Amino acid sequence: MENGKEKLSSEINSAIQDIALKKEVQGIKSLSRYNPDKVAKILYLFSTGVSQTSMVRKYGLDRDTVVNTLVDYADYKNKFRELGGKLSAKNYINMTSLSEDLVENIRTRVESGDIEPSIRDLKDLSIAMANSSREALTARGEVSNISEERKVYTQDDYKDTIKAVEERLKQIKNADLIEDGE
Repeated sequence: MENGKEKLSSEINSAIQDIALKKEVQGIKSLSRYNPDKVAKILYLFSTGVSQTSMVRKYGLDRDTVVNTLVDYADYKNKFRELGGKLSAKNYINMTSLSEDLVENIRTRVESGDIEPSIRDLKDLSIAMANSSREALTARGEVSNISEERKVYTQDDYKDTIKAVEERLKQIKNADLIEDGE
């Protein structure tokens, strides 16, 4: 039975062969035909939740190449994401298990007096767990997006506000006049 990474790689390779054949029949030059390994890398990274910007910066891929590849494989991407999500989830579970073992080991050593714990002892593990969790959610398409919602004001809103300000200023002025007249 194939593990998650092998299954994802197999699905990606199958899709690359399919797209390359279609492009060849149409006589279209294509990265899928000339550099299927690069296409596989882009699709694998995408499937495991790596952003396009990270592909460009960290992996040295050309942004247009990444975009064009993802467009070519639009019909396959959801399946790749699902497989990548399962792979990332498995990695997260493994990290969680490892962290439980490490915490238990540290707890035993602390209780026996072998070590004096500090926050730094768990920092790297904490960062790895957070990254693993984020990657699992990203790959599964469960990342929450923060979106800004702007209120739109109309000319009537503006006029109403000006009118309210003018009325309030009159009230204040009248109150000042009453106080001065007393």
